Amino acid sequence: MLVALPYILIASICSSSAADGGPGWLHLIVLWACWNALKFILMGPVSVVLLIRARLREAAVRRHQRHDSRVEASLPEPALRL
Repeated sequence: MLVALPYILIASICSSSAADGGPGWLHLIVLWACWNALKFILMGPVSVVLLIRARLREAAVRRHQRHDSRVEASLPEPALRL
């Protein structure tokens, strides 16, 4: 989410330059910078939620594997027939 800060800075600089009589195409750069800043700001919390979900799934798989290995260890070994 901190990657959005340079985009906000670019938007601020271009916006003030356009307001002070700069070329009108600076407004396009302002829109581009704002759009990219919003994408980074929104994807921060979304990626945290996705990471938490993946970690919980991994923990459940590890727990299941540990349980299975305990069950296998508690089973008696079959007798060998000669």
